[in-house]
Amino acid sequence: MSFRKWSANRWMVIGLFVFILALELFAGIYFSYVLGYMHTDALSRVANAFYVLYSRDPHLGAIGFIWNPLPSLLEMVILLLYPLFPALASYGLAAVILSATFAALTAVLLYRAGVRTGLSSGMSLMLALFYALNPFILLFGANGLSDSLYIYFIMMTVIEFALWLKDRMTASLIVSGLALAMAFWTRYEAVPLGVAMAGGVVVAILFLHRNMGRRELPFREKLHKVEATWLLLLLPVVFSGLLWIFFNYLIMGNAFYFLNSEYSNTAQSAELLNDDKFVEIFNHPLVALKFIASKTLWYSVPLFAILFIRLLSGRLLRWGTLVILLLFLSVPGLQFLLMMKQSSYGWFRYFMYVFPITVAWLPYELSQLQGRARRAAFGLVSVSLVLTAGLLSYALTRPDIAPDENSFLTRTGNVNYVRQESDRKIAVWLDEHLPKSTIMTDSASAYTMIVYSQYPKRFLITSDYTFNRALSYPQESHVDYILVPQIKSGMPLSKINMVYPNLYEKGAPWVQLEREFNGEWRLYKVLPKSQSDSPSTATTTAP
Repeated sequence: MSFRKWSANRWMVIGLFVFILALELFAGIYFSYVLGYMHTDALSRVANAFYVLYSRDPHLGAIGFIWNPLPSLLEMVILLLYPLFPALASYGLAAVILSATFAALTAVLLYRAGVRTGLSSGMSLMLALFYALNPFILLFGANGLSDSLYIYFIMMTVIEFALWLKDRMTASLIVSGLALAMAFWTRYEAVPLGVAMAGGVVVAILFLHRNMGRRELPFREKLHKVEATWLLLLLPVVFSGLLWIFFNYLIMGNAFYFLNSEYSNTAQSAELLNDDKFVEIFNHPLVALKFIASKTLWYSVPLFAILFIRLLSGRLLRWGTLVILLLFLSVPGLQFLLMMKQSSYGWFRYFMYVFPITVAWLPYELSQLQGRARRAAFGLVSVSLVLTAGLLSYALTRPDIAPDENSFLTRTGNVNYVRQESDRKIAVWLDEHLPKSTIMTDSASAYTMIVYSQYPKRFLITSDYTFNRALSYPQESHVDYILVPQIKSGMPLSKINMVYPNLYEKGAPWVQLEREFNGEWRLYKVLPKSQSDSPSTATTTAP
């Protein structure tokens, strides 16, 4: 490649990255800083990173053991600038910067995948823009959630795996395996994708090999090759999973703490058993399949385009079709399994990963065609991407289809937006009135207050080494106040509510009610032992 051509390609990559990054940052900063709302999961991940650096007891274990740690680890790097820019934590801008950066990197990844598979620079750029400018994808690059990172890694996984299918280069297989491991450190959905890829390896080696013009191998030798390929591809993600289980056992005393603790998805989804709609889905597999299919179809137009292209080119019934279907079905397959286990909310975004998986396959698919056939196929693919953008844009306007995303954009009926505003006001009140007091609270519930406060070290939180002892012996542990949330039906209890289930409603002889905040939180003053026989009687209202 000439210097001039290489230079033009380099500037194309830089321009694409900067363009998408600017769009995502503008949208993300507008929502989180100007409007003052960030998705609760995104802000909670920022808080996990924040505790590692700026809590009363800074240590790496404070990052938490429920969510996969990679997003918070990367946010820690950004939060090093927190003393200069407090909004990185208080408004969750660290998460916005991270998700926007990986959205831009994903666009570059897709562009380079097109170039590497032999597509023209123009086709590759259009493919990247059609994907990255999809309003739904733009939203997840701006909202600070982990989806943007996860999508980047699963697209790299699929792209490199497809390149291995095309050229059988070992380097592509190694990169695919490492990307899959990084996807696991971001979200647990990487596990079923890994299972699907293991199946794809079997299909590729047993059946696709014969279509590559190479010597047919004996069946036993093929099995050995499957085993060796699995080691290269899956060893990083399997090792990562075992390491995560080991960390949970070593630090939390429960190897599956991330699966079955009081803060796990299983515990939080218990509230769904009070919803008749979900009870019907959980108890009837056919109803669950219908529900899953209705969600998945919104993202499936590019897959239909691939199948139609394969039909027209006479490749529909070849084994490569089974490989892409395995990768695609890993996403709804996981949701079906979780619903049968009664532990999935079935959010619209949980099904979105079929879209980037399919798009990541497109450069490989188009590279299988030449000349006019490739141009026609690219036209069909472009139409499918534009149609998907229209469908998902419509879905965003419908709370019955995409309630989580719609409430984020409109804030209509968004209780989390109201709660964040309220929690920030509580943090301001605590800063003004109790700047030097030690306040014990459960960080899983109070994270908005903690990251917004000017004095985060005065909070004694769940990840602190002394928290459990202080919870059992608050007077001896020099706790000045306890901030406790209201117990709500169907919601998991905070650790304070688990130990003192009647504290919020009835108080205790050793505390005095200092203040109530909007019927959501109560602040109790811990009395000295000499006064602990007197029940709390003082009551005040919220500011």
